[in-house]
Amino acid sequence: MNIAPKSVRSELKNKIMTTKFNEVNVRNGPGLNHLKIYKILKKGYPLFVIDKFENWRKIIDINGIIGWVASSQLSGKHHVIVNVYQDYIYKFPLEKSKKVAIVKKNFIFEMKKCNPKWCLVKNKDIHGWIKKSSLWKTNYY
Repeated sequence: MNIAPKSVRSELKNKIMTTKFNEVNVRNGPGLNHLKIYKILKKGYPLFVIDKFENWRKIIDINGIIGWVASSQLSGKHHVIVNVYQDYIYKFPLEKSKKVAIVKKNFIFEMKKCNPKWCLVKNKDIHGWIKKSSLWKTNYY
């Protein structure tokens, strides 16, 4: 009994991947002959992979838009995106800890690590902890 193809397929589906470049096209089907739905203009933008076809990944973004991206444009690096209107970055993973920054919806961070309720995040200016519930799909990392 050979189960390798299914295990490979399941590794690529229901997983967060991020854009590898500052400009990535999202298309309405798998292939260059399909129309561009929109462009993502941010390296590290998280996308949820829901299917695959050859070297294309069917994705959904934080806004619920579904499209296709070439797998060469995606990375497995862990980035997260804020999915609430506003929240805080804390020095330590405690709500009574010092607040080091205010962040708004769609703010992107590199994710360093998570515990059951908090994630340690950073970008070039900010480093600290944010509530996991304020981040999009962190349970898929």
